[in-house]
Amino acid sequence: MDTPQLMKVLSSEVNLQILSILKSGSFNPRELARILQKDETDISRRLKMLERLGFVQGKWTRVRGKNIRVYSLKVREVKISFEPGEVIIKTSENKSYEVSLLESKIPNVEKFFGRKTEVETLLSSEKSVIVIYGIAGIGKTTLAAKVFGDAFWYQMSEIDSFDYFVWQIGLFLNTLDYSLLLEYLRSGGKEERDIFELMLEGVENTKAKIVVDDVYKCSDEKILKLLSFLALRIRKGRLVLISRERLHLGASENILYFHLKGLGLKDAYTLLRAKGLNLDVSDFVEIYNLKKGHPLALTLFGEAYKENKRIKADNVFDFLFSEVYQQLNSDEKLMLQIISLFDEPLEYEAIKALYGKKNSFVVLYSLLNKGIIEKRGEVYFLHDLLKGFARELREIDEKEYYLEYLDYLLKRNTAKNFLTAFRYAVKLGDEKRIKDLTELRVRKFKRVVQDFPDAYMKILFQIKDNPYAKKELGNIYFQKGFFEKALKLWLEIEDDIDGIHRADVISSLADVYMELNDFKKAEKYLKELESIVKGIDDAEIELWYYVQLTKFYFYMEKLEDAFKSAFKELEIIRKMELYPELEAVVLLHIGDIYTEMEKLEDGLKYYLQALEVARAYNLLFLEHMSYMELIKAYFLLKDYERAVEYGKKAVDYFIRVRNYRRAADTLSYRCLAYIALGKLDDAEKDAEEMIRIAQSTNYPLGWAGYIFLGAVKDLNGEGGKEYFVIGKKRLKEYTWLYDAVLEELGKVFDVSKITARS
Repeated sequence: MDTPQLMKVLSSEVNLQILSILKSGSFNPRELARILQKDETDISRRLKMLERLGFVQGKWTRVRGKNIRVYSLKVREVKISFEPGEVIIKTSENKSYEVSLLESKIPNVEKFFGRKTEVETLLSSEKSVIVIYGIAGIGKTTLAAKVFGDAFWYQMSEIDSFDYFVWQIGLFLNTLDYSLLLEYLRSGGKEERDIFELMLEGVENTKAKIVVDDVYKCSDEKILKLLSFLALRIRKGRLVLISRERLHLGASENILYFHLKGLGLKDAYTLLRAKGLNLDVSDFVEIYNLKKGHPLALTLFGEAYKENKRIKADNVFDFLFSEVYQQLNSDEKLMLQIISLFDEPLEYEAIKALYGKKNSFVVLYSLLNKGIIEKRGEVYFLHDLLKGFARELREIDEKEYYLEYLDYLLKRNTAKNFLTAFRYAVKLGDEKRIKDLTELRVRKFKRVVQDFPDAYMKILFQIKDNPYAKKELGNIYFQKGFFEKALKLWLEIEDDIDGIHRADVISSLADVYMELNDFKKAEKYLKELESIVKGIDDAEIELWYYVQLTKFYFYMEKLEDAFKSAFKELEIIRKMELYPELEAVVLLHIGDIYTEMEKLEDGLKYYLQALEVARAYNLLFLEHMSYMELIKAYFLLKDYERAVEYGKKAVDYFIRVRNYRRAADTLSYRCLAYIALGKLDDAEKDAEEMIRIAQSTNYPLGWAGYIFLGAVKDLNGEGGKEYFVIGKKRLKEYTWLYDAVLEELGKVFDVSKITARS
C-alpha cells in the first residue's frame, strides 16, 4: 500500500465526505456529485483513486444498453500505527466507520491569547444553545473556534438562502448516520414544517454540534425562524450562534447569552509582545485605553508601530489600516485590493487565478502573518472592519476581476458556483452574461430550480424586470405550484426573447395551461413549439416538445398517440445522456400509459426498467416511486403477495421522508392487497394509517381509509356501515375519487354492501 498517497487521500475533506456518504449505500458518481455539489468529473477521479487504494469498490451494472459504474464502501475502519522505523496501516471491514468532516470548515486558530475565563465559562456551560455576541472584530469567531473545534461550522452571508442552508446541514447530519433530512430534500421535499422537524430530530439523535457564524448577516426570514425553532427545542445537541447583536430567540432557560468584550490588560500585553513590541508600561496603558482591548485594533497597531513609534491616533481603524497599508509592497497591496473586492471568502485557487503572478502563495501568507487577512478553513478573507477602508484605497478595475472570477466559478461546474457566478453577472449589470447564464441553467444546471429555488430567486429579484430573469422566475413559481404567477410572467415576455429562451417559454406555457385545464390554449402553444422544433436543430427543445405532447395526449385520453410520443422522449433522452432520473421518469410514464391501456404485462415491464435505472444511480425517490407503481400493477394482475412485498418498501420510505401523499397512494393498494389475501389485521392497520395521514394533511385519498376500514370491519362480522358513511361524507367534494375507490375495492370486496347502505 502506498502510505504517503493514502495519507494524502485521507487528508482531503472531499474524499472523506465521499467515504461517509458511501456508508449509507451504493452510489453512481453523478448522484454523489449532486449531493456534494461538486464537479462530476472530479468525483469520478476521486472514486477511482479511492478504489485503487482499497477504500471503495466499484462494479459495472448494465442498464438499458449502457454500462454504469456504481461504488460502495469497502472498508469501514482504518487503523494507523506508528512503529520504530515504519508506519503500519490496517483496514477492517467489520467495525463501524466514523469520520469528522469538520476541520477544514472551522476557522484557523493558530494564535490564541488569553480568554481563560471566557473559555472556561463556555466549556463548563450545560446549556444546549449558546449565543456569543459583541462588536465587530472583538474575537467572537476565534473564541468559538477554540472552544467548539469539533462542531460543524456554517458561515452565514447576506445571500444565503433557506434551501442551501438546510441542504448543507442535511449533508452534515448524513455523515453522522442520520440520512432522513438529506433523503427528504433529494426527493423534492420542501415543506417548512417537515424540514424543521427533521433537522431537530437529526440534531437530537446524533447529538450534533452546529456553529452558525455571522447570524446578523442573514436576510432570509426562514433561516432565522428555523434557528429560533431549534434554539427553543434542542436538548441533546448543541447550537452555537455568533452575532454582533444579542439575538431574540424567545424565552428559554436552555439558552446562554454570552457578551464578549475586549481583552484584559494582561492578555492585550501578551498579544503585543507576540508582535515583537516591548512598550513602556505607561505607553502600553495609554494604548490599551485607546483600543479598549480590541484584538484587531491591537494587531493593526502592532504592525503599524514597527515603522512609526508614535501612533496614538483617536480614529483607530482607518488611521491604523492606512499606516499598515503604506508599509506593504506593491504585490501585497494588489492582492489585498483583489480580496477586498469580494463579499465572500476566496479559496486559494481563486486568489491565485485572479492575482496572476507566480508568488501568490508567498504574498498571501505574508498578509496572513501580518494579521491583515484571515483564514477560515480553506478560504481567505478581509475582515468587514477593514474591507471598506481597503476599497477606498483601491486602484484596480473591479469589472475586470469580477469577469475573471465569474469565468473561474463556471469552470468549477457546480450549482453553488453557478449561483455565485450569476450574482456577479447581476452585480456587473452584464445583460449578455445574464442571458447566457440563463441558457446555461436550462441546459446544464436544470436542478437549480429544484434544489435551490430560494437562492436563485433571491438573485433574480435584483433584476426582476429583465425578460430572462422573468422567464426563470416563472420556472421557479411553476415548480412551487404557483401556476397563475408563472403564467403572468411568461405571457409578459413571450414576444421579447428568442432562440432557446423563447422555446422554453412556449413549452412552459403549454405546460401551465394543461395544469390549469385549459387544453385549447395548451394545444395552441404546442403547435407553436412544434414549428420552433422544425426550424431549430436542438435536441433540448425537441425533448421539451415531446414531453409536453405526451402529457397532452395522456390528458386527452389519446393513449396510442401518448405512447408514441413517450417513446420519442425516451429516444432523445438516451441519445443526449441527460440526468438518469429523466429516463426513469419517462419509463414510469410509459408504464402508466400501458396500464391505462390495460396492457398490464407491458406496463409492468417498464416499471421494472424504471426501477433498474433508479437503483443503478441510487435515485431513492424514483426507486420507491417505481415500487409504488409496481404495487398497483401487481394488484391489478392479482399477484397480491408481490404487491404487499413492494408495498412494505415503499410505504416505509414515503413515511420516513414525510411524503404523505405518496404514502397514502401506496397504502391504499397495499391495504387492498391485504384484504384480498385475507390478512385483515394488516389491512386494518393500513386503513387507520391512511386516516391519520388525512387528519394531519387533509389529502383526499387518505379519507378512503374509512371506506377500507369499513370493508375490514364488515369482513370481520363487526359491521362497517358507520365507517362507509364517514368515508363517503369526507369524499363528497371528490365524487370521481369516491367512484375510483369503490371500483378498486370492488376487485377484492363486494361493494354492493356499501352502495346498498348508502
